[in-house]
Amino acid sequence: MTWLAVLHRLPEDLKTSEALTGVIMKVSRILPGCLFAAGLFFAFPASSSAVDLSATEITSIEGRVEVRKGADVAFKKLHSNLKLAGAMKRLDGGDKVRTYTESSAEMALKDTCVLAVKEQSIFEVPKTLGKEAVAELKAQQGALLFKVISGSNFQVQTADVIAGVKGTLFELDIIDNFDCLLETPGLQIGTLAPGGTVVNVYKGEVELTHAETGKKRTLKEGEGLAALGSKLLNFDKILEDGFTPLRKFDPATLLGEKFGSGALGLLSTNPTLSGLTEFGGFGGVPVNLGENRFTEMLSGLSEPLIEKLQAAKEYSRGAGEVVDSIKELEQLGRDLVGEKFNFDFSEYSPEDQPFTVSDRDFREIYLGGNTFAACRAAAGSRSARVEPNREGLMLNDGNGIFKIRRYKNVSPVIEFLASYQQNGNDLITTVKPVKGELYGRLPGDVKYFKIPAGEMSYTFNTATGQGQWLQAAAGAIPDELKGHIFKVEEKIAHEKGEHDQKTTEKKVDAVKKVIKNPGNLFKKFRF
Repeated sequence: MTWLAVLHRLPEDLKTSEALTGVIMKVSRILPGCLFAAGLFFAFPASSSAVDLSATEITSIEGRVEVRKGADVAFKKLHSNLKLAGAMKRLDGGDKVRTYTESSAEMALKDTCVLAVKEQSIFEVPKTLGKEAVAELKAQQGALLFKVISGSNFQVQTADVIAGVKGTLFELDIIDNFDCLLETPGLQIGTLAPGGTVVNVYKGEVELTHAETGKKRTLKEGEGLAALGSKLLNFDKILEDGFTPLRKFDPATLLGEKFGSGALGLLSTNPTLSGLTEFGGFGGVPVNLGENRFTEMLSGLSEPLIEKLQAAKEYSRGAGEVVDSIKELEQLGRDLVGEKFNFDFSEYSPEDQPFTVSDRDFREIYLGGNTFAACRAAAGSRSARVEPNREGLMLNDGNGIFKIRRYKNVSPVIEFLASYQQNGNDLITTVKPVKGELYGRLPGDVKYFKIPAGEMSYTFNTATGQGQWLQAAAGAIPDELKGHIFKVEEKIAHEKGEHDQKTTEKKVDAVKKVIKNPGNLFKKFRF
């Protein structure tokens, strides 16, 4: 009799006791080789109950996990005790699930698969599941592990690739192509960024179709690659089909590293409904996505090409300045031409805590990446709840108005005004681009679209699930927002004025030196 069979015969109170759990953990540490060889991993789940694949629901969570039900305006936090979560943990087609930093979730999709989700992930539940699951699960960002029942016509779609699977164990690690600067309940506003989707196959086979190039790949057990986003496709001929070179790995080693020892049981789990029902859970999913995901995504490429792609990623976020060739000149040359003014953004610390704004005063915050935001509650709300995330701002409650500006040194490269209000089932986000190209995306969706010029409102109807651009109503973006001047702008102007005055004085002195002895000029410059 296996450990699993023994545990199933125990009373429920003993199965879940801390004492028994402690003994099991000690045994698992002492005899890992024996246990792995015997295929007894599923004898030690955090939960003693088997996976129920008769419904689509969240079976385990850690940290902050939110769900946005079909007609809901916003994501709602799940109770940390799922027994108290009620209907929130049971999901329908079109519902969206989001995990935050240091958070994770485990799920069962009816008659289809078990699913582990790491931190900072967003995906949408397919509308059809089981053997007729022709509708895709849409994954926007993060890392997800799937164990799919054989025979399911199951597809997973990201912005970069469509993965078609029929009974397999595979992972998607998605680096979002969308740099979201502001998220309202109805619309995400941002820019395009270098990203892609890493696919690792631990068991079985996955057919991939690149979303932009249409090129196809088939991955087998122990194989992986990345489907790159549009911003990375034109850098080198080797990337023209959208995929990085094939990579080989040991399935058990990589799976254990990324999803913990509990996931290893899935390697030997029969990919049938009855087989997956016997799986006792992951026993806790390591939440962290890990460092250097972007570099790892480019595995197999040459070092010069990796450096080039990394530079493109940094540039897209406004971080780092291109080294000016004038820095290679001697002091006389710099004085003659004039040193370039560089503003020091390092004195600003990014805001990382949720806050409330009133309808009276603007609050200015630094988002990182040389990006600043001014926000205030809008008409119809005495206050609004705003939360910074790893990219930008989220409006969680109330109506709000926003001005966001991103700098490259002292010059704004992205600037826009936005307002949000709810009118019945309509979620109305008004946007006025001022500088740079802006893109929009529905929260939780994988597709993005260019935001039109002018002052336009994107109206999303929660009842129909449809959105459209309409001419903005008068006053949708108030004049006080348009005229708002950032404090950092005033500081940049002041410091640049002082710099320009000193630079002019140095130029005058340098010209005098050149006139006095022009032959020295060519000796001082190094081209």
